[in-house]
Amino acid sequence: MNLDNLFNLSEYMNNRLAGTAIDSEERAHIENFMLDERPPQKGIDLYSKRLKSNSITSLDNWIDRHRNFTAEEINLGITEAEQPWTFRADNDTNRLRNIEPNLYLIRVEDVNWLCDSIGISSSDLKMHIEAFKTGDAKACDFLNGVVKGWNATRDKRPVFATTELEVDDIISDSSADWAEQLRDRLGLGHYSPLAGHPNEIVLMRYTVQEVLDSLAGEGYPAIPTVLDSNMSPYFFPSPIPKHNNPYYGHTVNLAYTEDDNDYSMGAELLHPRIDYKPEHFFKMGVIARPFKMLLERARQFHLPWLQVHSQRDDFGAHLWDDK
Repeated sequence: MNLDNLFNLSEYMNNRLAGTAIDSEERAHIENFMLDERPPQKGIDLYSKRLKSNSITSLDNWIDRHRNFTAEEINLGITEAEQPWTFRADNDTNRLRNIEPNLYLIRVEDVNWLCDSIGISSSDLKMHIEAFKTGDAKACDFLNGVVKGWNATRDKRPVFATTELEVDDIISDSSADWAEQLRDRLGLGHYSPLAGHPNEIVLMRYTVQEVLDSLAGEGYPAIPTVLDSNMSPYFFPSPIPKHNNPYYGHTVNLAYTEDDNDYSMGAELLHPRIDYKPEHFFKMGVIARPFKMLLERARQFHLPWLQVHSQRDDFGAHLWDDK
């Protein structure tokens, strides 16, 4: 990223990297901003407005300012006329305009948040999803009520999703730990529960065409950048590719391995918000254990594979000289 207009951020990052008391998560945040070459200058200029007033004093201070940006430019209310920065004309360079419309997308949603927001139990939700798939009319009515209430609470923030093709080997599996495998593949490190406090998830499944039909037919997905969501150490920017590079974002795989030859990246994209429908409910699962992969190791394994896939051996090379 061009940091010329982000002096306070550049100063903070250089000072932190020069020190010794920096953990893997803070290093990941800093590396992501140094690596990401996709944000257009107009997006950087928007971001700089939240950083110019004073020096950045700590990681928490930086995260708070970043959240100010996402609150005002990304996580917009459903009634606001403007679209999130991700889907504005100035970010068109990161939009995916050649994506296959019949492709199915998979979105992971937090069941606890959903159920708490509309006042139902997860067991009721699971029972009605299963009944709906058999053609049960009452289950359809129930799920229509669920999505009506749920859609009313959802803002316009860009939606992270993957393609069904990328995760079909996991979601079609009957293994008890399929949800944990999916968490690992997609780098969803925020789903890392303590013992006895599992995270329930529900998969939403819909076509690219349904996404394209949003925003008056201009709902093309986008490749994620550091400006498109709140900061996450599990995110890793994707380079501007050579001509034949796959055009999705690439997720950091959190499946445990000690051998980089056993490492494989996942795929991700961002798309505009759509209203959910009963037929979008696909599958519920439980994440009962934390991920085991060390974040630093996962990121170190990820970068070389990203360089290979994008034919960009230069991408990120300057950050890893001391590793």
